[in-house]
Amino acid sequence: MLIVSKDIWMKNTNIKCFILIIILFCSNSFAKILDQAIVIIEDDVITQSEFEKKLNFVINQYKMSGNSLPNDRSAFQKQLLDSMVNIRLMLNYARKSGLVIEEWMVDKAMEDMAKRSGVSLTEFREQIIEKGADYNFFREFLKEDLITREVKRRVISQKVKISKKEIDEFVTHQSHIFKENNQYKISNILISISENPSIQEKSSAKKKVEMIKKKFLSGGQFSTLAKNYSDSGNALSGGDLGWRKISEVPRIFLDELETLDVGKISNVIESTNGYYIFYLEDKKEMENVEIEERNVRHILIKRNAIVTNELASNKLLELKIRIENGESFSDLARAHSEDTMSAANGGELNWSVKGSFVPEFEDKIDTLPLNKISEPFSSQFGWHILEVLGKRNQDNTEIVKRSLAKRYITSSRSQEVVDAWIIELKEKNYIKYLAESSPKIYDKNIKNNDLELQQIWDPFSK
Repeated sequence: MLIVSKDIWMKNTNIKCFILIIILFCSNSFAKILDQAIVIIEDDVITQSEFEKKLNFVINQYKMSGNSLPNDRSAFQKQLLDSMVNIRLMLNYARKSGLVIEEWMVDKAMEDMAKRSGVSLTEFREQIIEKGADYNFFREFLKEDLITREVKRRVISQKVKISKKEIDEFVTHQSHIFKENNQYKISNILISISENPSIQEKSSAKKKVEMIKKKFLSGGQFSTLAKNYSDSGNALSGGDLGWRKISEVPRIFLDELETLDVGKISNVIESTNGYYIFYLEDKKEMENVEIEERNVRHILIKRNAIVTNELASNKLLELKIRIENGESFSDLARAHSEDTMSAANGGELNWSVKGSFVPEFEDKIDTLPLNKISEPFSSQFGWHILEVLGKRNQDNTEIVKRSLAKRYITSSRSQEVVDAWIIELKEKNYIKYLAESSPKIYDKNIKNNDLELQQIWDPFSK
């Protein structure tokens, strides 16, 4: 009989316990290993089953929206997997940065989607389930979308810097953007040239259009000149393009249109088709569009490891009662608000146009009577109470123009900035596509379709 000393037995037992603890600790990772990995991202993986779930969900979203699926199966599969990698990178970045989207935020997003569909949240949930989607996965997908949108917003905020000079130039040279509702009655004349014109052909065409312009300036009728000389398809109607909004005016006409008075003719405009002139017969300007601005003040209490939603809400409720009993909103904002910039000003924010704040803030401003304190409410920044001090209608002022200019420039650069940042993120992370484990479930899920799409449809884009 083998005699084992107590020390050896204890030692072996400790080793077994240690191994058991390691197995239990790694059970989730071990399960992921057993579920075939198709992409490795640092210490994380995207598995076959995760890909299948996402694919089935996206297919269902296509069906629910009435959008057709793409024809190119392998491209669709690769695009979806690449998208999953980008999302996983952003989710990991958000986690490391301490960015958290709480369940109430997902609830609010769900309520907004239900509202846009004209149904209650319960009915919206039932519709999702009836259409074959996994409701819990839908919520999880929405949560990921909220996180990635916030990550992108922060990246854009950090990396897109707009100078005063850029805003000045935009306001000066792109002022037609502010006149989107203006309408212009335009007629045009084209003297065309061939696809590969000689210098002589171009010179001859230009001389001809200049001769037509002289005839107009000498008293000729533009419509008659168009009928007699124009090569444009609308020549028989006197070159008439009808009433057009600024967005519908040919781009090559925009610079001339900016300075052209009614009843005047443009300079000669060269294009690949030939030489144009156009006549501004009339215009309807929308210069006096009034924009509502609101003056608001608030007190913010942020959530943290110690301050729960309940504690934050109760503290604000106490402050609300104190204000209603005669204490100064400004003094309490300076003493208690965690929005340090507005707190220094007694909680007061600058006069702002609609859309300047997060939706929860906007909803309160829209529904709250003047000089009344709101009930405590939450946003992504924490818990607030607010008071609307005043509302006014302003003409399309320089301040509003500059604000819109900044937003337009930022928007025009945002996608490029995010794309570059994701490339940067990929370079900093170990990523390996396991070719031998690439997903092979496309054929089971997608039938032939007659439409090929270049980008995966975004179910939350509307």
